[in-house]
Amino acid sequence: MILPKHRYYSLEKAAKITKCEVSDLIHFASIGVLQFCIKIPDIEFLFDNSPKNDGEEFKLINVESDSILPFQHLKEKYDIKPESNVDLHCLRFSYKSDYFSVTEQYDVKSGNKSVEKWSGFLAIPQEFIESEERYLSDYWDDWDISIDTLDVPRSESETFRDGYVAGRFYFDNWYTVYSKDMYITSYEFELLCNGGKEIISEANLTTRNSHNTLSTSPQPVNKKAERHASNREGLLKAAIYILSKYPNDCRGERKEVSPEKWRDCLLKHKDEIPPLMITNGDVILKHLRASVNGKGQS
Repeated sequence: MILPKHRYYSLEKAAKITKCEVSDLIHFASIGVLQFCIKIPDIEFLFDNSPKNDGEEFKLINVESDSILPFQHLKEKYDIKPESNVDLHCLRFSYKSDYFSVTEQYDVKSGNKSVEKWSGFLAIPQEFIESEERYLSDYWDDWDISIDTLDVPRSESETFRDGYVAGRFYFDNWYTVYSKDMYITSYEFELLCNGGKEIISEANLTTRNSHNTLSTSPQPVNKKAERHASNREGLLKAAIYILSKYPNDCRGERKEVSPEKWRDCLLKHKDEIPPLMITNGDVILKHLRASVNGKGQS
């Protein structure tokens, strides 16, 4: 009996077939030669899914991208002008591969772009796996990571509108990914079985789909990634100040810095520092753990 091929694998399944450990796969993803993916909800159902207190509501996550939309080329080619009697006049740009499809739209009237719909898998950027490698490996059955960025997964074949380059997607809030919800696509699995392939070589918008990219100036990249980086930097600066002021309260029994005690001390003395843009205790703890492990993001 001949069965169809898998389109994707759980990490446990991939480890079993390749006769390695899940921790090995995590390491390969951490060093940037293997992509982990998640099944992304429809964009209208993308909610902040972190643990909530009683009465706390789930918030819809807004998404932006740094995709290249050749709207100027189309406007000139077809002499497209805003229609005064139409509230919404949009140009649509689509991308599709074996694992992911997305449609983005450009509002001719306002000059804004947005993600209209998507489906399938999106890839977790390497830096999120790298900063959590130790904990993902040690507590695989019960661990999660918080992300605010996702990438288009690598694929052997893809179709897209001329000049459109699907880019990185940025969230305006944290999204929790549980370890058991991470997958490896069949394309990544084949790459893995042949020694892997560096992800960075395919992540640059200037090279992806370069054979089909028109000579057009991309829209300015949104500032969400920069803002998140600034928020993380502000958190770490405040945490270092608290550590220097209350060193004993931030250390464990063996005088080592304890991320949990450090987090608790930071929140206890939050009135002594500038307002934190990252306020979720679990997210703060993850950043402090990454900092203690020497893998803090900046």
